[in-house]
This record gives sequence, C-alpha cells and structure tokens, in this order.
Amino acid sequence: MEKTKKNVKGKLMVSEEVISTIAINAVKDIDAVVEIVPQPKTIKNMVLSKGEVSPVKVGYVDGVVEIHVYISIKKGSKATSVSELVQEKIKSNVQAMTGLTVARVNVTVADVVLSR
Repeated sequence: MEKTKKNVKGKLMVSEEVISTIAINAVKDIDAVVEIVPQPKTIKNMVLSKGEVSPVKVGYVDGVVEIHVYISIKKGSKATSVSELVQEKIKSNVQAMTGLTVARVNVTVADVVLSR
C-alpha cells in the first residue's frame, strides 16, 4: 500500500485582531510597562473608525507584518530599554504563535506614569 501526501496550496492570513491580542498579551508580562494606551486620535482615525480604535496598529506590507504600539511606562524606567524589550517580546510571540514574519515593531512611549 502506497502512502500519499497531500500538498495543500493556499494562503494563510491571520486577522489583525488576533495579532493585536498576541501583542497585548506579550507586553502584559513586562513590569515597567503600565499599559498599552490607545492610539492618538487623528481626523483619519475618527472618520474611518466604526467604533473603538485598537491600541495596537497592525499592517501587512509585502507579506510580512508591521506592528505599532503605544505604551505608558513607570517613572524611573529607561524608555529605550523598555521599548527594546517590548519589541523583542511582541516580535517573538507573534512569530511563534502565527508563523508570520514580523518585519518591524514600532514602539512609542506615550506617557510616563508617576505612581500606580
């Protein structure tokens, strides 16, 4: 009896919401990050959005994923170190869970929280 192997050809797409959720969960473990904050409101966001704007912006560029996240950090934290850690965690978690290539993770420190 001969074994046959089926080759499935097609395209795998992971929704932006799923990637956003993975990114949010990756950042929750970082102590210096207080929270992921919503994207700043722009006229474009207000016109095009149908409701709540996700705190993580996800886009596909040439078959790879690009992510932008806004965070608030604790007072006394080094913004560059925290941002690099956020980039690494998001990239590794998204790639591990989806199999997609993450081209870049842009991090904007939007706020410094003095006490919480």
